[in-house]
Amino acid sequence: MIVTYKQIVDTFTDACNKHLAVKSFAEGSISYLDAHAVNIVYPFMFLRPLSSPGLQTNVRTLNFELYSLDVPKLSNESPVELKSRTEIFLYDVLSYLRYGPTNQYTMDFTLSSITPVDEGFQDRAFGWVGGVSVTSEGIYNYCNYPQL
Repeated sequence: MIVTYKQIVDTFTDACNKHLAVKSFAEGSISYLDAHAVNIVYPFMFLRPLSSPGLQTNVRTLNFELYSLDVPKLSNESPVELKSRTEIFLYDVLSYLRYGPTNQYTMDFTLSSITPVDEGFQDRAFGWVGGVSVTSEGIYNYCNYPQL
């Protein structure tokens, strides 16, 4: 079965919606994230598609940045506390994607790196951005070719 981009995004959406702490999720370009920063409900996760190798030896890889962000609720809340929580959210979501009940497609999710985010996106957001790769097999298949 071919896994579509929409199915990948829906899988991330489902994982974030089922997480008790994550309050909102979106997908798109970095300009979308920056433009909508004032209307975001935090803690927030954002999936940004990146340049990807595409199809190699019948394995398709799509690369993403997955942002896990939060803003201080109180003026004295420590950015260290925010980064501590949001790092765990990244691991929670990736664990759900890899081992949870929604991975009904043949996808593999890999977290390759994480980078801290300090006071990003107009809201004094703190957290992490992780490099995520999604791989799926079986794209080259003549049986899937649409024809009359």
